[in-house]
Amino acid sequence: MPVSEPMTAVLLRAAELTAAGKSQQAIDLLRPVLVTYPHHAEAWCRLAAAHLDAGEAQAALDAATRALELDVEPAWPNRLKAMALSDLDRHDEAISAARDSVRRKPSDWRCQVVLAEVLSVAPGMAEDAVDVAQHAARLAPSEARAFQVLGDAAMRVKDWGLAEHAYRACLKLDPADSDTEANLRTVQRKRAGSPKQKPEKPLNTGKAWRALSRISVIQVAGGLLLLLAGMPKPTGYLAWLSGALVIACLTQTLRLRPFKSLVQVPKLAAMVSLLGVSVLLNAGWTVGLALGATTMQPLVISWLCAVVAGALVFATGGKR
Repeated sequence: MPVSEPMTAVLLRAAELTAAGKSQQAIDLLRPVLVTYPHHAEAWCRLAAAHLDAGEAQAALDAATRALELDVEPAWPNRLKAMALSDLDRHDEAISAARDSVRRKPSDWRCQVVLAEVLSVAPGMAEDAVDVAQHAARLAPSEARAFQVLGDAAMRVKDWGLAEHAYRACLKLDPADSDTEANLRTVQRKRAGSPKQKPEKPLNTGKAWRALSRISVIQVAGGLLLLLAGMPKPTGYLAWLSGALVIACLTQTLRLRPFKSLVQVPKLAAMVSLLGVSVLLNAGWTVGLALGATTMQPLVISWLCAVVAGALVFATGGKR
């Protein structure tokens, strides 16, 4: 809807109050306006932002959801919704909302920043947060906020060098940022006291899910092809195809490193175990074929394990 000049002044004043830390005053200013203009999407967004600043995540979520219902360009409401959901520890929903804002405006650095923020506090997504924050900094090299979020994300994965670089870049753009200055001092102490050897990187759960999905597709599709090709009685020539299938799975398995971190995520451990059994049975069957065996039973069991694991991967893998 068109914004009148008085309404523009109200929205500007609400933004100024929120930026000055006077979020309650901004809320008090906006609520009567929304009684008169209940279909004003930007006013709902300003209200959501004020509630977020006040630490009222549920109220912010309600306002952002209302704005999302009204706005034809929902990137901003989705950013606000993502931050509110993240504050409520509803991480999967927060990531989904943030990704939707990025999908709608992929060149908007603010969408990338919010996605990095919600990823950084979601379990197992810290590495992905660094990647997104780096992209945000490339999109907005003159925005201090992008480098601040990059520094925060890098701190979470203990990449002290990247964190120091990001915080220094942030302070060049905004020398008055006391929080970033304090974080920079912390990073410098950590970096000075860290061991020379590179610490083991934490498990990137997002990449692990993707690797498992590829392995399951290879095993299910390849196993079905072998079953059809081996009827009614397999020949030694199938060992070449089966061997190639095993090698392809092992190649994808390297993406699951560090392997010992998998036990920290029970779902991943279960799926890796099933797929591991499937690949090992397939490898054993390959050796048997090469030695003249003609049984199909190991392949059948291998394929069934892959089907069960694949179903689990695709049922839960998107909920990161």
